[in-house]
Amino acid sequence: MTKSKTFWAASALISLALMVFAGYSIYGRVALHFSGDTIEVKPVPLPAAEEQEEEKVDTKSALEKIKAAEKEDKEEEAKAGRGTPAKTEVPRMRAVKTAFEYKDSAAKSVLISGSFTSWKDKKMTKKDGVWKTDIYILPGTYPYHYTVDGKKKLAPGKPKAPTGDSLVTVN
Repeated sequence: MTKSKTFWAASALISLALMVFAGYSIYGRVALHFSGDTIEVKPVPLPAAEEQEEEKVDTKSALEKIKAAEKEDKEEEAKAGRGTPAKTEVPRMRAVKTAFEYKDSAAKSVLISGSFTSWKDKKMTKKDGVWKTDIYILPGTYPYHYTVDGKKKLAPGKPKAPTGDSLVTVN
């Protein structure tokens, strides 16, 4: 009888430990999707080539000249007694038309969803055995996946995110 109690107590503790571990793992994955944030994975920066460095130096000197000219204009307006200077517009980031393709002529329906669609499915159209769609996306790196006939599929040849989805980089 003593061996039986020890065995069942050990089994219960091991089961409890496995349930805690599984719950924590599931919580971590679910928290990523329901946090409301988009998961953005940045590519590793590469060292700039010498030509690009020269262009950067030229750009910096041009920016300094523009800033100096703006300061002079502001000083002249202040001396002339005019009000506040006009605000300069900051260039806004624009969404880029991004084409997605999935090759499977046997598929009956293909949907795409990703952080750029707030994980809502978007239908793709079939033409010559290739499923295609265009989506406007702001520059960045985003996770996504295809749903082919109800099953989640990754994009072949694309990098993989830590969440198990494919990644797309938009410039």
